This record gives sequence, C-alpha cells and structure tokens, in this order.
Amino acid sequence: MAGVLLVGTTAAPAVGTPGSIAWTPCTDRPEFECATLTRPIDPDRADSDTFQMALARHRATDPVRRIGVLVVNPGGSGESGVNFTFGARWYFSPEVLARFDIVGFDPRGVGLSQPVRRSTELQFGGPATHPTDQAGFERLREHNRRLHEDCARHSGPIVDHVSTDDVVRDVDALRQALGERKISYYGLSYGTVIGQRYAERHGDNVRAMLLDSVVDRGLNAREYVASSARAAADSFEQWNLWNSRTPSSPLHGLDIGDLWDGLMARAERGELVDPGDPANRITTYALSATLTTSAYAPDWDDFSSWVLSLRDGGIATPSATHSDDAHDTALFATAFTTISCADLSFRVRTYAEYAALTRWEKQVSPRTVGSNRGNAAMTACLGGPETHTPQRPGTMRTQVPTLLINSRHDPSTSHENVTSVQRQQGQAAMLVTYEGSGHGVYDRSDCTRQVSDTYLLSLDEPRNGLSCPSTDQ
Repeated sequence: MAGVLLVGTTAAPAVGTPGSIAWTPCTDRPEFECATLTRPIDPDRADSDTFQMALARHRATDPVRRIGVLVVNPGGSGESGVNFTFGARWYFSPEVLARFDIVGFDPRGVGLSQPVRRSTELQFGGPATHPTDQAGFERLREHNRRLHEDCARHSGPIVDHVSTDDVVRDVDALRQALGERKISYYGLSYGTVIGQRYAERHGDNVRAMLLDSVVDRGLNAREYVASSARAAADSFEQWNLWNSRTPSSPLHGLDIGDLWDGLMARAERGELVDPGDPANRITTYALSATLTTSAYAPDWDDFSSWVLSLRDGGIATPSATHSDDAHDTALFATAFTTISCADLSFRVRTYAEYAALTRWEKQVSPRTVGSNRGNAAMTACLGGPETHTPQRPGTMRTQVPTLLINSRHDPSTSHENVTSVQRQQGQAAMLVTYEGSGHGVYDRSDCTRQVSDTYLLSLDEPRNGLSCPSTDQ
C-alpha cells in the first residue's frame, strides 16, 4: 500500500466483553489505545468458542470538532488493521486525524486476532504451483488438502470461520461496542470487499464509505484470469513507458521488449539466475511476478537495475541438491489463502479446465505468461473445502453514495474492475480515477487526498467519473 510502513507491535490489549471495549494505552505506543473485543468463532452458534479481536485506536486530535469513528482496513487479505492504525499519522491528512477516531482491527485469523497458521515445512515444501500435466495437478491438489488439514490442526475451528461475511458481522459488532449509530469506513484492496459487503448488509449503519483500489466480486474464473493478465500486460507497458521517458533509468534507450523477451527465454531454458543468489534459478513466472510486484508502488528504478543485473549475469549451472533431515516445526501465518478460499466462489475442478484457462491467460498477455494472481486464484484453493459464503455482488444500500477511488494502471485491482463495480452499483457509487500507476490511491496526490477528505469530512459527493492527473515521475 502507498505511504504506510507496517510494523509489528508488542501491545498488550485489554480484554473487553461482548458489547464493551476496555481501551488502555498500547504498551509500546502510549499515544495509541489498544483493546480486544470478544467475538464468537462461529457467529451462528450461541455456544461457540470465542476469540479476541485485536483493536487499535488513534483518538481525534480535535475532540471538540470530532465527527465520529473511521474504521479502517488495509486489505491483504491478511494485513493487520492494528498496524495500519499505527501508521495513520503518516497516511491520513491532519484534518481527518483531527475529526475522526481512527479505529483499526485485525480481522479474525489475522495478526493478533487468533491467526491461522500452517507448518512452514509444508507451506514452502510443496510441488510446482504451475502444473504442466495431470500428475502435477493431482500432486498440487493433494498437497493443498494436506495444507488445509495442517492449518486446521494448528489453528483450530476458526479456520472454517474467516470469510468476509464473518468479518462483516465482527465490524458491526465493533460499531455497537463503540457506541456509534453510524461509522465511516476506509478500505484498501481486500478491505474494499469488506466494505462492499458491509454496505450491502448494514448500509443503514454507514455514514461514509471510501473504497480504495476496488475488488470486483462479480468475476468468474475465466474473467478473473483474463483481467489479471491484462493488468500484468499493462504493468509491462507502464514500465516500458517509464524507461523511455526517464533518462536516469539504467535501461533508458534500450529496447525493453527485446531485453525482456531475451530474459524470459533464458528463464524458460533454466539459465536465468539472481546475481545476488546464484543458486536461485528464476522462472518465467517469478520474473513476471517481480514485474507486477514492482508496479505496486511503482518502483521502476530498482526493478530496472535488477533487470540490468540479470541481463549481465552468467548462465545457470546445475546446483547440487542436499537433504535436510531436520524437521521444521515453525509455523507460518497464512491468512491470505485461507480467507480467499473462504470467499472464492469459483473452483478449478480438472486439469483440462486449468490447462484451458492457462492457455487463455497466456494469449491475453504472452509477455508476462499470464499473471501470478490469475494462477493463484486457480490453484490456491485446489483440494480445499467448498466455500459456504461465496462472494457475489449485491447492492450497497447507504444513504450517501460510496466513493470508489482507483488508479488507471493498478497491477492488482485493475481499472476495468472498478468501472465494473461502479456500473453494477449505479447511483449507489461514484468513481474517481487517478490517472497514474500503483496500488492504493488515497495519498497519491493532492487531488486524490482532497477529493477523499472532502467526501469523508463533509459528505460532498464528487462528480462520477472525475479524474485526478498523474503525478508519476
């Protein structure tokens, strides 16, 4: 996300009871308040075990002019809203900080809210995630089945109750525990999924809803992999354009297409290595994923320097293999996959279906071999349980229309997706576009901040379709 440093915390939250919050100064950040809210693991069972949902609050700096509460979620899925709140002073404008209590939460299964975990050995010791035949597809299916069983063993019953619908019920319980009739909400990336669903189910409890870098929940598998591939292709073009207009780029003046195609060919032959880690062969998929990851900021300068080092590096030679008899019992936090699979309504059932979708995404964006995001959507949930709460779009029923903000060139939540969401919602949502690159828009420019702040502070609605000019360098 743009402009926020996510840091760990050793805060010792005070424990509240359902319907109450006992705030105390955070242990290592006394300028913030920390707490927990007791929530049922299974919201549909009165006798359910409970977990403690971690909270953090930054009080309005001008309490006389306080508007209310701004609940925030930075996305992921799996990012910590507590940590995001600790960065609020460097993210939100002074006026927003003056007028709102900023309240962040770690969603169930995330961070300090009973995180779901897997054995590190299993998490990083699996088969290839881009299977090329039926046998590889079945190995991946079986590995994912074992991963889910391992996750359930280490995490307990919460592993089956981390869907967005579960989180939305927690958010409304938080609103009630805060004593607020209505809340304002800011969600980034996956946080927009929480916001959309909250506005659909509890729209009467929303004062303002600002959704930044918007996820389209209405896509099927074919649409998702194609959209993700087009976003990857766009990231390549934005990198190419940056190099052509930036004399200080280490690749300025070079034919980026030829350079990239040469690296991908070497990667395909198993000859491309990372100069900083010669034992590490870089695959075509890893090279493509690094491109799209660099597009988040974007950070084209560092990426271009790395690409230059790849071009000038040596040819890979077979590395010796070794066995490690030590059993790794460390645990790895794995909220992203668990939450995504709890929501994802499409499943790839057969290798033939997977192969057809893979061919399709490579046709859409051959230079990036489709996209890592598209492949993960096809394979991450393979072998896992069916979702009980599939995410499909509804209508956001809020008194004031939801404000959607998105960059024109977003590698993750592409502009075509946010325009689709706006069309689905009609007068219930308005769209403002930042005409530059990157993932996360609120603090991209004076324009994006001003439009967002004006909406949050005074509920003034910008014109649907408004553009903020790019400030990309």
